[in-house]
Amino acid sequence: MVRIRNLNSIHVFDSVARFGSVTKAAQHCGSTQSSVSYHIKKLETDLGVALFRRSSHGLELTEDGARLASHVGAGLQQIGAGIALVARRTAEVRVALLPMFASRFVSARIGDLRQAFPDVDVTLLNHNNTFVKLPDPHAFADFGIQWGTGGWPKFEAEKLWDERLVAVCSPGYQAMLGLSEPQDVQRCTLLHVDDKRMWAEWMKDCGSALRPDQPNMMLEDRHFQLSSTINGLGISLFAEWLVQGELKAGSLVNPFGKSYPTQFSYYLVAPNGPPLSARARQVREWFLGLAAGREQQIASAPSS
Repeated sequence: MVRIRNLNSIHVFDSVARFGSVTKAAQHCGSTQSSVSYHIKKLETDLGVALFRRSSHGLELTEDGARLASHVGAGLQQIGAGIALVARRTAEVRVALLPMFASRFVSARIGDLRQAFPDVDVTLLNHNNTFVKLPDPHAFADFGIQWGTGGWPKFEAEKLWDERLVAVCSPGYQAMLGLSEPQDVQRCTLLHVDDKRMWAEWMKDCGSALRPDQPNMMLEDRHFQLSSTINGLGISLFAEWLVQGELKAGSLVNPFGKSYPTQFSYYLVAPNGPPLSARARQVREWFLGLAAGREQQIASAPSS
């Protein structure tokens, strides 16, 4: 196999082949005519064939030269496409968001995000709390927001803030079942999207436990869970801040008048492996700063 010691000769050859002129090729490459001639001569020596012949119209490709030019042109196009792809990739940041977190926390701040990164294509993607379970999370997003208790072995996770859970239902559902004490949840249909660990934790905090045959309904996402709760299909646990609007409007009620601390929370997670690009790190820090700002606002708010 012939070894080309100077890849710049390939670029010079492509320019001469396209322009049919050493002078024009030198101008295109930002080089001198003597340098272009040297590269062509060196390439012909390495390959052992003539690549050009002189004619009245300038330089013309020989049969071997034309064959090489077709491969070089295709190869340089592929290299250019790869460089463009990488360049676009470094200017794109993909963030995996939970639908309700996106609609109730991020959506009002998208303008600030775009203003902070006007030259970055930030793509916001939805997932149903499955980001840490994907076989190839890198293919989906650079980092994301996940609900849980942390400890995902293939991810770097940073808790955004501590949460409090509140049990909510529709006013009609509360009246129908006569709900007034946390133990009354044993008579309810539990609505949830993942599993019943949050309910088990909540009942334990209330000094009770779930029934072995506890009725329950697993729904696709938090928005579907919220609408099902409002429509009186059962009782749900939500992070307290997520349902303040519905509680104030009266479409949901807190039948027990309490909220409870929980080990569950929102985390910013990034898969282990290749490091985040510089742009992705900046966007990640923006999200962390957003979370820190929320915590400061809560801490400084007057207690009621």
